[in-house]
Amino acid sequence: MFRPQTLFETKSTLLSIIIFSLIAALSIPVILPHIFQEYEVFHILLHIGGIGFASFLTVVAAVAYHRIKTRRMLFTTFAFGTFILSEVFSLIDAAWQSKYYFWDFSSAEIGHLVMFCTLLMFALSVFRRD
Repeated sequence: MFRPQTLFETKSTLLSIIIFSLIAALSIPVILPHIFQEYEVFHILLHIGGIGFASFLTVVAAVAYHRIKTRRMLFTTFAFGTFILSEVFSLIDAAWQSKYYFWDFSSAEIGHLVMFCTLLMFALSVFRRD
């Protein structure tokens, strides 16, 4: 009998579901317009893979936080979540270069700033004493 709770227990199934759902959701708006540009589509797929793996690690870290409830694990979950955001901005920059600006900043600059926040979250989780 199938139970949805088993998706969170078998990590390989969870990773496959996350990766395939991301590719399915992003294939038409992001991948399809660049399908005939050989190297650019690989760059875009690299960022989509980064979003997928960061989403997987965020879910796994959130489940681990739910079980052990330490602040160290909470900061790790937030770090992986901010890495998803960083990869989204990098994907926007890779797919539509010089088209999207947020205030005075390009999406690449915002992606780098969010990646720095990711490193800060990881540093908080490593140096925290729980």
